[in-house]
Amino acid sequence: MKQVNYKYSHVNRLIKLLALFLALLLPGKLISQKLAKNSTTSQQKLSPTDKKEADEQQITLEPFEFNAVIQGGLLQNFSGGIKTGSDYMSRVHLTLSFDTEKAGLWKGGKLFINGTNAHGGTPTSTLIGDFQPISRNEATERTGLFELWYQQTIGNTSILIGQHDMNSSFGTSNYAGLSINSAFGMYPSITPNTGFAFSIFPRTMPAVYVKHEMKKFTIQAAAYSGASENFAEDRYNLKWNLDDSRFMVGEIHYKNIKNGIQKGLYKLGVINHSGDFINVTDLSGNTTAKAGTGLYVIADHLILQENENSDQGLGLFFEWGAAPGNHNLIDRFMAGGLVYKGLIRNRNEDKLFLGILSSSINNDIPEGSSYDEKARTIIELNYALRLGDHFTLQPDLQYIINPGATSAMKDAFLGVFRFSINF
Repeated sequence: MKQVNYKYSHVNRLIKLLALFLALLLPGKLISQKLAKNSTTSQQKLSPTDKKEADEQQITLEPFEFNAVIQGGLLQNFSGGIKTGSDYMSRVHLTLSFDTEKAGLWKGGKLFINGTNAHGGTPTSTLIGDFQPISRNEATERTGLFELWYQQTIGNTSILIGQHDMNSSFGTSNYAGLSINSAFGMYPSITPNTGFAFSIFPRTMPAVYVKHEMKKFTIQAAAYSGASENFAEDRYNLKWNLDDSRFMVGEIHYKNIKNGIQKGLYKLGVINHSGDFINVTDLSGNTTAKAGTGLYVIADHLILQENENSDQGLGLFFEWGAAPGNHNLIDRFMAGGLVYKGLIRNRNEDKLFLGILSSSINNDIPEGSSYDEKARTIIELNYALRLGDHFTLQPDLQYIINPGATSAMKDAFLGVFRFSINF
């Protein structure tokens, strides 16, 4: 009974957050609409000089853009893993951006702030027993700063400096991003090998990120401070660790565009970490190993279009990565799958996702380790039901073969019912 009350406390907390947000948003929206209406009416009666001054004052409101993203998911582990049971996971992002050009200052400047709150349980560790979260919304409870950066764009080149989410720009597949399991979104050959040594949810780190876009090619690279502070010592993610190791990542993209529709996007990426991590091939756990270099490939391709002027239809994705070394639990992985946009008539924005991902366990791990399976495999199926411009429901099924890469647990079969609200 206590477990039920615990879960509902998280649901109640989410409802309170929604209520508070709407209470702040709706009056502000009504006020802005009223001000806009009054401004239009009054400007019809203003002299040219007064109208110019009013326009200049109005510009100061335009540079700011506020957004909110709320995602939650109810999970049920039907069989296998550690034990059957249910749980709830959720995160909230509140963002504020400032455009210098719209403010009448200079062109190409953008300041961005992103705060996050994660709440709910951690079913991967309590129910499933895998080494990557079964949902991208899963994290220990926290509230803090997620991103804080400034970006300057000059022509086709931009440079960003500040606290930045690496996974928003690197290692991403548009099609695989429809998955709920985090393994499709951040490669097993990068994490969990090194834990929070990478700037991804729920903890991010300072970076310098440069991007140059051409008609068909994009080149981008970034350097991140290589390790975040311990959560107990930096609960709100406000400390910048600039003295530790460095993580470098670079990508080159090729875009296949026809009739204004992007039919394909192909990426080649390389990573390098200068840090020392636990040597997984040493069962004593007393030695460390250099992280070194890794490589990955991503391909998204629209193989069947409903018509030549639409991105609706059947898409295919492929992912591959390798990061050899004694610090890596997962030294190779491969993933692929299908996405169909607009499968059901008159449901043009809905998307069906089917993906499979296999992670290879480091062959140098000696016998006697708890990682006695050679691979961990995930099969995922979900359907994203788009309801208007701001709301999405996404029922999801996952089957995990060898969760945790250990024979001590049976294959896990679980379901997630996720909702997303975007303002």
